[in-house]
Amino acid sequence: MVNKKALIFGISGQDGAYLSNLLLKKNYLVYGVTRSKKYKNLDNLSKINVLKKIYLKEFKVLNKIKINNLISKISPNEIYYLSGQSSVELSFKDPISTYLSNNLILFHILEYCRMHNTKIKIYNSASSECFGNNKKIFCNEKTPFNPISPYGKAKSFGFWLIKYYRENFSIKASNGILFNHESPLRKKQFVTQKITEYARKFNKKKSKKLLIGNSKVHRDWGWANDYVNIIHKINKNKNNDDYVIGSGEHNSLLKFIKIIFKEKNIPIKMLKETKKFKRPNEIMKICSDNSKIKREFNWKPKYNLRKIALKLINKELF
Repeated sequence: MVNKKALIFGISGQDGAYLSNLLLKKNYLVYGVTRSKKYKNLDNLSKINVLKKIYLKEFKVLNKIKINNLISKISPNEIYYLSGQSSVELSFKDPISTYLSNNLILFHILEYCRMHNTKIKIYNSASSECFGNNKKIFCNEKTPFNPISPYGKAKSFGFWLIKYYRENFSIKASNGILFNHESPLRKKQFVTQKITEYARKFNKKKSKKLLIGNSKVHRDWGWANDYVNIIHKINKNKNNDDYVIGSGEHNSLLKFIKIIFKEKNIPIKMLKETKKFKRPNEIMKICSDNSKIKREFNWKPKYNLRKIALKLINKELF
C-alpha cells in the first residue's frame, strides 16, 4: 500500500503540530514547511514527539518558483494551509505582513494546482474573526463577513480565494472557519496562555494583579487536538465545501478566568482590567452555529470550557 502524502504550511504552529501527529497515526508521509529548523521554532513538534518522524523543508522566503518546485517534487495528495500571522492584537500593529503572510503563499498554491494538478486536496484555515461585529451572535456558513481587525480581513480574503478557485477552476479546496481553539502549544501572546501562565506562577506575597483588556467578551472555545480531526475529515471528504468549526457554546473570558483562579486558589480581586490591553475594535460576543458540520460529519466537540481550562492549567497536551 502506497502511503498518502500531506504537505503542511504552518507545521510548527499549534494546529500544524497536532495535525502532523494525527496524520502520522494514519500512516501518511508528512511534509512541512518552516522558516527555520532551529529548536525554538520547532518546539511544538518536539513536545508531541513528531519532529523526527516528519520531513521538514526550510525556506527563509517562499516565492512562486520555490512553491511550485516544492509541490512538484513532493507531489502531495493533500495540502493544509495553516500558515500566517495569527494574532489579532499583532495584526493592528503590522497589518501589511499579516495580510501577506496569510494570503500570498496560498495564492501561489492555488495557482500551481490550477496550472498543474487539480486533483490535490487543499484545506485552508479561516477564522471566526471574519464574521466581526455583526448582528448575529451565532454564526454559520451563510452569515455575512464583517471583519473589524486586519487579521479578520486577511483571513476573509483567504476564504474567498479558496471559494473562487473551487467554483471557477474546479480546484478541490475547502475552508474551515475556526473559532477559538486552545492547547498548551498556543503562543504566549494569546490571552488564555497569559492567564494560565499567571496562575501557575502566582505567589500571594509577590504577584501583581493580572491585567486584562476586557473580561466581558464572550468567545466559543474548543480544544485544538480535537479540532484537527475534523480538519482532516473536511480535506479528505469527497465534496469540497466551507464549514464553521466550533463548540456551539459561548462563555465570557471572566468565566474562564474564574475557573482558573478557583483551581489555583487565587482571589478574583487579583484581576484588573486596563485600557492598555483593549483592542481598537473588539468583538463582544460571538459563537459558532456548527449545525452543518454536525449534520454532515456526525462530529461534536469533546470538551467544555471547564475541561479545557483545567487541561490548560495542567499543561495537558492531549
